[in-house]
Amino acid sequence: MSRTQKYTVFNGDDEERVWEVRDLDDGRYEVTDPDGKTFEVDAFTPGEGKLHMLVDGASVDADIVDTGRDLAVLVGGEDHRVTVLNDRELRMRAAGAGPGGGDHPDLESPMAGKVVKIIAQLGQAVDIGDPLVVVEAMKMENDLKAHRPGVVSAVAVEEGQAVEIGDVLVTIDDDE
Repeated sequence: MSRTQKYTVFNGDDEERVWEVRDLDDGRYEVTDPDGKTFEVDAFTPGEGKLHMLVDGASVDADIVDTGRDLAVLVGGEDHRVTVLNDRELRMRAAGAGPGGGDHPDLESPMAGKVVKIIAQLGQAVDIGDPLVVVEAMKMENDLKAHRPGVVSAVAVEEGQAVEIGDVLVTIDDDE
């Protein structure tokens, strides 16, 4: 049974480019690019950081390095810096909860769930990636982290509180 996954790709300009990848039953993939063009891909990793693909029968080799904030992809002598997010990661980014989150002060819940722990304290200085709130969703605890540096100016939730997607959890203001 094949399944389809959407991936949103950003290449430094914050313009979203959505790629759709469908697993074919024989191990290949059907890929639809942002312009709607569909092609078949057969791929394998001959070594760490290496990807060999047959794209509509044409051989393509890529070197891939995860820099922690994005991927550095070298294809055909060209270096591309991209961030690839699946649907959940995209919601997290939009809520300011993941890498590359927005610069707005509010950390919003990327999921519906229950607040099980509040780590943030009013007046606390935080850096990107510092844990602020733990939200339980679908029996999994999710650490929601600071999306920007600054000072916690408001904690809008309490432990045990139910939250919906988009609810403000914590506000981080500039530390000026």
